[in-house]
Amino acid sequence: MKGTMTAIPDWYERWQAGRLRLIERAVAGLQPAPDGLLLDIAAGDGGYSQLVAERLGARAVTHDRDRGECALAAARGLSAVRGDVLHLPFSDAVADVAVAFEIIEHLTKAQGRLMIDELHRVTKPGGTLLLSTPNRFALESLKGIVHYLKDGAVWNARDETHVSIYSRRELLATIGARFDVRRAYGYYLLEAGRRPLPFAYTITSNALLSNLCFILFVVAVRRDGSAG
Repeated sequence: MKGTMTAIPDWYERWQAGRLRLIERAVAGLQPAPDGLLLDIAAGDGGYSQLVAERLGARAVTHDRDRGECALAAARGLSAVRGDVLHLPFSDAVADVAVAFEIIEHLTKAQGRLMIDELHRVTKPGGTLLLSTPNRFALESLKGIVHYLKDGAVWNARDETHVSIYSRRELLATIGARFDVRRAYGYYLLEAGRRPLPFAYTITSNALLSNLCFILFVVAVRRDGSAG
């Protein structure tokens, strides 16, 4: 109905609050150069870009292939650049911090490696990469086994556009080919249901427990060396 506002579900508010805590924990201790550049690829409307940049005191540039998303980011007062994640339209070694939240799962494994190569190229030596993606072996994926046996449907972490779902081990190996992984977190252990559970939105760096979380979040540092 026109003029009617859609209520935001409680679970979504809890999810977002947890994501904020996750980001704050992940960036704690990071100290980019004064007015350092934060480059967020496939950033959508730039909401997370702005949040991370504010926490770090960095200036943010967002990137997305969609013109509408770039317009939304620009409306936030952010610099927005259109382009492909496999051919980033940025010079070598420009970013103090590179951000890639929930994009690698939309690519094939080969494309994912190319994206990591591009992130390596545009990040300064010693610069930081923040990357997140759904976890292949999350507790929720167990339900996918039932669907697979029943009708052959492969679990896609709630999104039909997902192409590659990584395990924690596989993700760390993929990023580790170009970056030194410093910290890895898991977020969102299980569905809270109608009654919020105190442990549902767990944030953990424990390797065993993070293997079961829905979202994997990695903090890595670009190795010294040439920009290529």
